[in-house]
Amino acid sequence: MGTEPGTARMRRSNRLASGRPAREDGAVAAMTLGAIAMLCGFCCLALDLSRVYNRKIELQSVADAAAVSAAIELDGTRAGLTRAAQKVASLFAVPVTYGGPSYGYAPEPIAWSSDAIEFAASPNGPWMSSGDAAARSVPNGLLYAKIDTAGLDPAYGEVRTLFLSVISDDEPIVSTAARAVAGPSGISVMPFAICAMHTDEKRSRNGELEEFGFRHGVSYDLMQLNPAASGNGQTFLIHPFSGPGAGPTSAVDFDLVAPSICTGIMGIARVTGGRVPVSYPFPLDNYYQQFNSRFDTYTAPCTSDTAPPDKNIKEYKFDDGSASWMATSPQGQASALHADTVNHKRWTVAGPFPSPAGTTAAQYGPLWSYAKAVRYADPMPSGGYVAYTTSNWNDLYTPGEPGAKASYPSTTPYQTGGLTYGLLPSSTGVRDRRVLNVPLLSCPVSGNSATVKGIGRFFMTVKADDAHLYAEFAGLAEEQTLRTRVRLYP
Repeated sequence: MGTEPGTARMRRSNRLASGRPAREDGAVAAMTLGAIAMLCGFCCLALDLSRVYNRKIELQSVADAAAVSAAIELDGTRAGLTRAAQKVASLFAVPVTYGGPSYGYAPEPIAWSSDAIEFAASPNGPWMSSGDAAARSVPNGLLYAKIDTAGLDPAYGEVRTLFLSVISDDEPIVSTAARAVAGPSGISVMPFAICAMHTDEKRSRNGELEEFGFRHGVSYDLMQLNPAASGNGQTFLIHPFSGPGAGPTSAVDFDLVAPSICTGIMGIARVTGGRVPVSYPFPLDNYYQQFNSRFDTYTAPCTSDTAPPDKNIKEYKFDDGSASWMATSPQGQASALHADTVNHKRWTVAGPFPSPAGTTAAQYGPLWSYAKAVRYADPMPSGGYVAYTTSNWNDLYTPGEPGAKASYPSTTPYQTGGLTYGLLPSSTGVRDRRVLNVPLLSCPVSGNSATVKGIGRFFMTVKADDAHLYAEFAGLAEEQTLRTRVRLYP
């Protein structure tokens, strides 16, 4: 009766012989179940993390697209702020079926809120709301846009999780958001700079507008001007990739500068707002051929793909009849130099008021090839400055009183073009490529940095050579309108 059956006794003997506890089978099962539970938990966690990550990517794509679309519209004006806000709002108004902003695996639309956009003058801020930006009296410099999806409905960033619902009694929701900053990374300004010839941005010259000492429609040899000394001209090279506030730079390599001369674009967002690194004098003998790409003449690294010619490449030479609208043949390609030993300036006969005694009509050079003289007004009228007519030359340029022929076109020779005043390039040309946006510095310059007072628009009347860069003044440019490329910032 008390004897174990043989089979059971043998199993017990085998377990004792192997040293395994009698209940190990149950422990292994429990461990297996625990491992399966942990594996399921990790799978749920991985799934949760992937869902949060996907939502983050969705929101980041939305923020990137909105920031770039807004930054493209910014030009430093209140109208630009309005356009930026409208552009982003219209982006969010696009239906999901046509690629509008969306989120989720079954795409849901995202509604726009102005709380999600802010503006700044730097990619690093400080940032201000769209309302505060619009309230600024002069929104100059607000060229950067930031989109933060945290300013939208919070539901767009909420992800309901699986793992947290198992281990926590709290609401199983994780929130995420995305942020994007976009703004300019290039500016259509030359790395070639000269001095402002007068400290005043605007002043009336007997009713004519003069800007930083330059007169609309008058040609200058930009290599020969100096407001602080009458002996030699003063020119500068700005590092094309070192913006305001950058420290001193080492010698600038040809391969860095030459492409900027070809294209007229520097790889910085702006040239004002701080001191820019400079070296002097500008080595025109190294770069004059790159200036001439605008006349369909190419030397490496310039190509017509990256630096197209102007649509009108005719040179308005003073001595071959090209400036045929002048009643008196000019004696030089620009207004004749005048070394003013009284004011200690190196400028031209068109500088002093009135011009120096004995000035002749021929000494004013070719006038009004691209731009006309305009009447003084401050601020500039909403419709632009009012231009003089050639009948006013007797009052504008005295003594000497040059005259224009009756054949002078109703616009200007460059803008008229045609057989008389125009010449087409061999490839596709771009209007106004001959206009150089030249920084005007506060002089004298000490050390290796300078302050940019303004940006002058100078029209190249003829090709440059190794010592001369002739150009006609066409007014000042607003820096914020010159940005060329918009990119996302980290």
